[in-house]
Amino acid sequence: MTRFRHTTLALLLLLMTAPVRADGSVESDLAVKQEYFELKVRPLLLDRCATCHSGEPDADAPVSMLSRAAIVTGGDYGPAVVPGRSEDSLLVHAVRRTHKELRMPPDDDDSLTREESDVLARWIDDGAVWPGSDKAPGSKTSDRAELHASAIAFDEALDWALRPRQVVAPPDISDPLWSTNAIDRFVHAHRLKQSVTANAKVDRRTLIRRVTLDLTGLPPIPQAVESFVNDPADDAIAFANVVDRLLASDQYGERQGRLWLDVARYADTQGDVGDIPIQTAWRYRNWVINALNRDMPYDRFLQAQLAGDILSLTAEDEQLKRELTIATGFIALSRRFGNEKKESMHLTIEDTIDTIGRGVLGLTLRCSRCHDHKFDPISNADYYGLYGIFESTTYPWMGMSVEKSPSDLSPAIPGREAREKATSYWDLIARYEYQINNHFRPWLKPTLVEYKAVTGKLNPLEVELATLEAQPDNNVDRINELQQQITGLSVRQQELLKVRGGKFRELMLHGLTWIKNEKLRLAKNPEVELVFAVGEGNAHDTKLHRRGNPDNKGDVVPRHFVSTITGAQHPTIGGGSGRLELAQWLTDPDHPLTARVIVNRVWQQHFGRGLVATPDNFGRQGSTPSHPELLDWLANQFVKDGWSFKSLHRLIVLTETYQLASTDGDDAAYEQDPDNVLLWRYARRRLDAESIRDSILAVSGQLQKHQPTAHDIDPWYKHRYSLNAPFHQEIATKHRSVYLLTQRLFRHSLLGLFDSPDRNTSTSRRDSSNVPAQALFLMNSPFIRQQATALAQRVTVEGNDDNARVDRLYQLIYGRPVQGVERNEIMAFLEQYRGAADTPQASETAPVEYVALCRTLLTSNEFFFVD
Repeated sequence: MTRFRHTTLALLLLLMTAPVRADGSVESDLAVKQEYFELKVRPLLLDRCATCHSGEPDADAPVSMLSRAAIVTGGDYGPAVVPGRSEDSLLVHAVRRTHKELRMPPDDDDSLTREESDVLARWIDDGAVWPGSDKAPGSKTSDRAELHASAIAFDEALDWALRPRQVVAPPDISDPLWSTNAIDRFVHAHRLKQSVTANAKVDRRTLIRRVTLDLTGLPPIPQAVESFVNDPADDAIAFANVVDRLLASDQYGERQGRLWLDVARYADTQGDVGDIPIQTAWRYRNWVINALNRDMPYDRFLQAQLAGDILSLTAEDEQLKRELTIATGFIALSRRFGNEKKESMHLTIEDTIDTIGRGVLGLTLRCSRCHDHKFDPISNADYYGLYGIFESTTYPWMGMSVEKSPSDLSPAIPGREAREKATSYWDLIARYEYQINNHFRPWLKPTLVEYKAVTGKLNPLEVELATLEAQPDNNVDRINELQQQITGLSVRQQELLKVRGGKFRELMLHGLTWIKNEKLRLAKNPEVELVFAVGEGNAHDTKLHRRGNPDNKGDVVPRHFVSTITGAQHPTIGGGSGRLELAQWLTDPDHPLTARVIVNRVWQQHFGRGLVATPDNFGRQGSTPSHPELLDWLANQFVKDGWSFKSLHRLIVLTETYQLASTDGDDAAYEQDPDNVLLWRYARRRLDAESIRDSILAVSGQLQKHQPTAHDIDPWYKHRYSLNAPFHQEIATKHRSVYLLTQRLFRHSLLGLFDSPDRNTSTSRRDSSNVPAQALFLMNSPFIRQQATALAQRVTVEGNDDNARVDRLYQLIYGRPVQGVERNEIMAFLEQYRGAADTPQASETAPVEYVALCRTLLTSNEFFFVD
């Protein structure tokens, strides 16, 4: 057993406040700071400062902003930057216009935004990290070269991840304990080289709790624990039966789906201004869960998410067509920015490329948006080769603060006719929306007034003309006069209907009320089933954006993939967007990155640390593999096994390495390898946010296990959201946490406290912090109180006396019997609680002493951690 088993988490959290990584190590933030410079600071200096502060002899300003050395040295006013102290840095005061003399840029209309000045301040406070800057002050001749990254040449050794995978055989191991499983042979060979001794095997009770939480995110039920503990079969067979049962359960897909949704930066909202909800995003979420439960091969899993709408055109089954279209939610759920739909499209596409880069390839592709990658052999042209693929893709929208109506949602079953109907549908809604939003504009009022006046004159004349024409002795002269007047007014009426391109025709013909009713009717009754998915757009190559600025275009870049990645075949992009060809390239069996990256993520799930410790960065700034031969063997085996996730999980958890005890064990081993890189013990770790909530619901008997569908939120036409009134809703439910409504701007009140992923970006690894707010929540949360009450009610019914109830509590919460000392302490607690004068009266179904006991156990260290 691990030390501090009975320490309550509430007390532990109050005493521990230093954030640590999931694997227990404190990660160096140098790479993060360097990436921040490349993504935020370098483009800003280039775009806003370099024109005048270039360091050239004929520059408009004396101080160069193109070199760290020049900035730190400064000019007549002293250093422009004091690393670590933005409040003392001249640059910050100049751009914020708080300096009594310097104001940069000089033109008030061109001043930096608050967000831009904050970028510079954060960079300075972080030490003004500038990758590759080692020049002496004053060497201005190469300042521009220093700021402009140059193309990095491919290096066989440094760029190991871009080379083809190696076919390696597991090493020979004489020890029979470590020679059966190929993975164990690789791992044990590394331990032998370092003379590190592994821990003993863990007991069955601990092992079943570990693997059940690992594969399903839920604790094992008491019956399953006792069945495994008492199974007369040998350990290998008994444990294999447990693993097979867990892999076949629906809870497996919910757990693994949650981890993939981290990568896919899934959310039920668009993000940024208004954080507008996406009512059908849940379809993609459920598709991911169900696909993983079916063990859809990873190559097909990726292809569907990148090009499912294209693949659906050749699918024969209607349900398969729908599922393939929904799968492209992976792209469709890219974050939206700004107030208008196309205003910041380049940032939405950047989010798509970044997610594919870090999530699938393990590369920071977005660092090439403004210039050639500073660290890896990825060119600026490679970025825009990929950019053209997604600029040729139609993204759906749920509206923005200016353009409020949705647009470009895809027909669930694609086809030319369905796409045309959907396009016409959204165009008509947008037309009505435009008239509703602008009917009161001063520039429109004269037209509306004149149209009303013309129509007011025309109608009685038409009535009089019809009356005269119906009479036997009609007045020909009057009829001619009326016809002339009517013709003139009709011509003017048609001219008014065409004002501003005829955009207000319906408003003049039918009035505002009719338009609102018609738009509502259309919104409630679309002609085809619509989903939040992407579609094919106007296929074209794009122009490079100089310095990442879409308003400063360069040469046209043909659509292509990352040119320096070797091994996989680079298919030619045909007449479409290129998404299908991209998907085929990524899932080529010989692609050096795709299989490596995903098996490393699965390994990290099971051991807390990947074979590559930076799972979303296999580049030069990332970590090198701790077991390179094992990484390639696993990737090759994964592809050989048909890209099967379940086979990969089974292969890993059935190893002796996975079944080691988590205790500190040999002091020499701990001293030599405190971070457990050599895997001599199992890495004890805290449950993630979703597993905490789900486990509490499970043991209290309140968890609803069926799969839900849509969230109970208003349809898009009933509510509007904006910068000052963004969408924010937390829906009470007892379903698993993977099904909770998730937002980009607001974190869930419980999950957010326990390090739930950032929904705005692809998450490679969960943090595991210990802060006082967590303890305060556990001590005061209505959720904890409710579940403790439900659990107390449950054990009161299931046990006849204190001993039976305490036994049941320990079986449900910890999966083990209560120990003698524990039983004595609990019995004393119950008696003392009952005898206290100020103890509240017990309810009929939940004695208060048991509610108090359940609250203590549900927030205990043992319950929150996996050994």
